[in-house]
Amino acid sequence: MRAQLCLVLWVWSLAALGQSRTIDSLQRVIDKRTRDTLELGARLNLVFELTRTDPRKAKLVAHQTAKLADSIKQVRWLNSSYTYLVSLYQEFGLIDSARYFLAKAEQLCRAKPEDKRMQISFLRSAGLFHKNQGEYKTALPYTLKALEMWSKQDETKAGQLLNLGNLHAALGDFQNAANYHLQGLRLFEELKNLRGQSFCLQSLGNDFFHLNQFITAREYYERSLQIKKQIGDKRGVLVTTASLGDTYKDMNDYQRAEFYYQSALAMTREMKLPAEEARALHQSGLLYRRMKENKKARENFVKSMEISKQLGDSTTWIKTRSELLSLDLSERAQEKTEAQMLEGLNMLIRTGDRQQQALEYHRLSEYYAQHKDFEKAFYYLQKHEALSDSVEGNAVLMQLKELEEKYNSEKKERQIALLKKDQQLQALELQKQRANTTIIIVVLISVVVIGALLVNRYRVMNRSKRQAELEKMRLNIAQDLHDDIGSTLSSINIMSQVATQTNAAEQLQKIASHSSRMMESMSDIVWSINPKNDSLEQVVAKLKEFASEILEPRNITYDFQAPADMLDMKLDVEKRKNIFLIFKEAINNAAKYSEGTHVQVALVRTGDSFQLSVRDDGKGFNPHENGKGNGLKNMEARARAMGGELETNSMRGAGTAIALKLPIT
Repeated sequence: MRAQLCLVLWVWSLAALGQSRTIDSLQRVIDKRTRDTLELGARLNLVFELTRTDPRKAKLVAHQTAKLADSIKQVRWLNSSYTYLVSLYQEFGLIDSARYFLAKAEQLCRAKPEDKRMQISFLRSAGLFHKNQGEYKTALPYTLKALEMWSKQDETKAGQLLNLGNLHAALGDFQNAANYHLQGLRLFEELKNLRGQSFCLQSLGNDFFHLNQFITAREYYERSLQIKKQIGDKRGVLVTTASLGDTYKDMNDYQRAEFYYQSALAMTREMKLPAEEARALHQSGLLYRRMKENKKARENFVKSMEISKQLGDSTTWIKTRSELLSLDLSERAQEKTEAQMLEGLNMLIRTGDRQQQALEYHRLSEYYAQHKDFEKAFYYLQKHEALSDSVEGNAVLMQLKELEEKYNSEKKERQIALLKKDQQLQALELQKQRANTTIIIVVLISVVVIGALLVNRYRVMNRSKRQAELEKMRLNIAQDLHDDIGSTLSSINIMSQVATQTNAAEQLQKIASHSSRMMESMSDIVWSINPKNDSLEQVVAKLKEFASEILEPRNITYDFQAPADMLDMKLDVEKRKNIFLIFKEAINNAAKYSEGTHVQVALVRTGDSFQLSVRDDGKGFNPHENGKGNGLKNMEARARAMGGELETNSMRGAGTAIALKLPIT
């Protein structure tokens, strides 16, 4: 294994030559000291290259770049320097310093909100910082916003897709994680960006590793490792090497797992990355514990804890300490088990149970073999074989003597009696089987009859229920047609007669208004009974449509909030109709009487109920002074009919808020 390890490190060193040439080229540009954006760009590219090979030097160059950018008033470059320092300080376990530079970057972005590139740089940095801190829910909005703001199909977009995939993986959503990683990989391939491809392949390997698809994960890791060696990404080679160790460990190929872990450890020490060394030692300890080599496992755990404690890496220290405590408990349990087995053996020796004593020797041999104490295992195996030969020889003689005595004692009369008894037992068994068969047939017939009666009763009750629902629907439709459309048609008839005798233009205008209202009512009735509109998603679409028709002509702005996880909820005809009419009345009141400029509509789900609220910023009113008008009373009546409640909150000069709360059934 030592020769293989040397070979890996040699190949790794050769791969790094390409990267060293890039670093030398950037250094030549920096040495010109032009103190302009050209030098700043070279410095930031140098920081990027050094983060993969020499993070300590990368941190120094990032500080120098920030100082230069600040002195020549180049805010964008200063912001980029801060975001690199956030990542580097976090890697060294200096979280307070990382938070400081993240706040500095945010302060710069707030001062220049029009600079989209700066905004995206900060959002990406904040998302990565919170993700690496384990604050995944906090990181998600930053990462999503960065992806939404950038529309170009370039390296920035591909990197954002990669970050979003890694965040979903941290949340345990590996399906979405793999989807974003594949999108990022395709874009990096189109752009011929090898470094980005290697990152995406590494992340895809992680996705499949957590899904226990180890062969697929290994293939992605090997492709990533090949590219990282090609471009000289020493840090990337280290990460992927450790990942291959994890994969082979879970595939129970311990020899290869040990090889990759040892390779990763050698790399961490050469690159002087103590945080990575602590994690690699932790993983090696897990491997040795699985291999039952507790001594090596303990050595690796202890070294990992020493390094992580020096770095202040509490996460790695706590995980490793937990494994070490578990190892201690396991060894104590092993010692206790060994003592109990030896105590049992001594008791058997004292009682003289030689057969059980031989069995206990065999168990002790297996126990010591499992714990790789082969000397004791062989000793007790010899004891078992020697005692077994002695016990089994005496047992054979005793068995032969018993058979001989039994043969001499048997008589023909006993055989005949036994034969007759067997015949009687067979006859009784046959009768019992026939009786059981008859009972089973009767029970099955009864079950079938009862089942048929229950099914028929269910169908009759279901048919009656559907008939009652249809009757109720027909009654409601008839009532709506009579109340809304019938009254409107009567008004149109009267006005048409008046038009023939008086001012025709005015009456025709009223006819047009009433007919328009009648068409709107007819449309609402048809919409409410159409089964295609059963989902809350269709109701929300109808509410948005009505709000836009009423509010936009009056120059009233509005926003509509409806969580996506509620849109597939099903509503019956009566609830859809009443919800829409309550919403319609609330919007009309806001448009006609509030004198406001903005309306906010929100759908919120809380436990087993949901709430529809309509809030305006108008003049408001005092419900206790004015009483409740017919509109509010009708809205409350409709809410009660649905088993819900309507709350009205308003004050003069503070707007009006109407909230409908309904149980989810």
